[in-house]
Amino acid sequence: MSLNSINKCLTNNTLWIFISIVTVTFYLSPLFYDVFYVPTFDNLDSIIIWYKILAESGLIFSDNHTVIPNMMNGLPRLSYPGEFNVILWLYYFFGPKTAFIINEVIIHIVAFFSMFVFLKKYVVNEKSYYSNIPIFIGSLYFSLIPYWSGAGLSVAILPLVTYSLLNIKNNLSTKWDWVLLIIVPLYTSFIFLYIFYIIMAGIYLISDTIKYKRLNKKFFLAIFLMGFIFLLTKYRLVISMFFDSSFISHRTEFELFFQYDFLDSIRRAHSFFISGHTEHVPGLQSFFILPTILIASLLSFTKKRFNASNSLMIWLLILFSFLSGLWETFLPSIYALPIIFLLSITTLKVNKYMGLLLLFQLLLASIAGLAHYNGLDFITDIFPILQKLNITRIAFIQPFIWGILLALSLLILTKKLYYTNIFSSILISFQIYISFYYSYYQHTPIPGYASFQDYYAQNLFNKIKRYISEPIQTVRIISFGLEPAVSLYNNFYTTDGYSANYPLSYKHKFRKIISQYLDQNDSNAIQAKDLYDNWGSKLYILGTTISLENYIKDLNIFYVRFKTKELCNLNTNYLLSSYKFNNENKDLKFLHYFKGRKASWDIYLYKIDCQSK
Repeated sequence: MSLNSINKCLTNNTLWIFISIVTVTFYLSPLFYDVFYVPTFDNLDSIIIWYKILAESGLIFSDNHTVIPNMMNGLPRLSYPGEFNVILWLYYFFGPKTAFIINEVIIHIVAFFSMFVFLKKYVVNEKSYYSNIPIFIGSLYFSLIPYWSGAGLSVAILPLVTYSLLNIKNNLSTKWDWVLLIIVPLYTSFIFLYIFYIIMAGIYLISDTIKYKRLNKKFFLAIFLMGFIFLLTKYRLVISMFFDSSFISHRTEFELFFQYDFLDSIRRAHSFFISGHTEHVPGLQSFFILPTILIASLLSFTKKRFNASNSLMIWLLILFSFLSGLWETFLPSIYALPIIFLLSITTLKVNKYMGLLLLFQLLLASIAGLAHYNGLDFITDIFPILQKLNITRIAFIQPFIWGILLALSLLILTKKLYYTNIFSSILISFQIYISFYYSYYQHTPIPGYASFQDYYAQNLFNKIKRYISEPIQTVRIISFGLEPAVSLYNNFYTTDGYSANYPLSYKHKFRKIISQYLDQNDSNAIQAKDLYDNWGSKLYILGTTISLENYIKDLNIFYVRFKTKELCNLNTNYLLSSYKFNNENKDLKFLHYFKGRKASWDIYLYKIDCQSK
């Protein structure tokens, strides 16, 4: 079969529907194994626990100050997610593991259709035989990004939200566009993304008003309505921030941003552009997507369409650029951003939308990077809220823009070169491989990931409960060498924990326990002190995170470097440790050793003696 025949075959829509269904299904397939592995960071150690505790508390609709006793000696209802939250109700009706699976399936399916609808309506308007290929490929790319489950549909539904807003702006809306804007706050996060998105939509409205010298009232109403519904559903946060001075959050001591010099901030901006927000929504664009966009931008300067032989030669050069590691060398270099900036400016002349979107990506990365520049710290005096708000999350908009740029790039390549359908298919095949490799759930264990069974070790903790024999509501547990989430999942009440919003006073109380360690002069202690004092969302003994993959059994090298008497001040009764302490401590009495499964924890149970205090 000739290249032309293969190229023609690849325009079949039925084929791409089949590829899309099979690919997304295989991507999601690890979730349907009895044992699958997910990241411990901001998943098993936190978000799953928060929703589980709240769903089982019976206090979902309680007022902000009602204490939910499970974590940190009891946290106010305000510290947990709001009741107008689809994820919470998934946990309420289905339990943690099933809710996690359902949430992930919904996210990736919605991501595909969300991007498909947007690209088909507002990006790929051509009706040629090849036009649906960029739509399918852009949608596949977007649907296979690793989305953080705790944010729900925040990023995944962004194209559909933009689609509805543009429909309203262009007087093409139906009632479903308005319905979407009303219900989207129920399954997305205002703080995570939409505070930035709504601000940008407002800036666009202002520029549109200046350009046409009239206010688009429907568009204004749509933005206002969405913002109002967000504030309504997040009413607990609004009350605590503006109407309730009694709750002082530990976030008031955040010193995460405006801490570094200009060059380091530029490096961080570079990283955001090349790699995205790697902690929660990595765009995975640096491997094949961004190089393809840059290649298309360069080819957009040529007015002619290359013949078949020249096209084949160009494709071979492009293939060589990937195989030779050209992009792996160029993109991380200090020259990459200035060159891409100049290319973007120049591209404006030949393809306005490509140039503007590339510049917009550079702007988003720059804002995220400069949020660390100490020369801008005066801004927090003008806008104190920026001390609590993670500005780098503005980069969560980037994957949506990369999807648009990818579709536009494939259109350009199709017009300039023969055999683009073949290249596009190869490109998305490699990108699918990358997406599978970096997926947030795997069917085999990898560093940083753990299974529900191994991490939470329910059978082991049932033995611990029987041994303690006291009602678990009457005792308080603290952990060493394993995260408090493990005890919390097993319905123990803890004096430690991980919370994104808790009373500042408790942070200061807990610090007394670990001050002996934090005030040391070695590098690990200095780093832990900085993390605790300037962030402090994790209240752990030693201020460290010991995750399952770097936990080593039978390594008895740990010493008590915390104040047991201060544990008594927080009414702590027992300590669960994944390591045995080597040094003697009269306030810490070893009770029993519980041996866990090979891939899980071993637990040493200690009784904290507060009588000798």
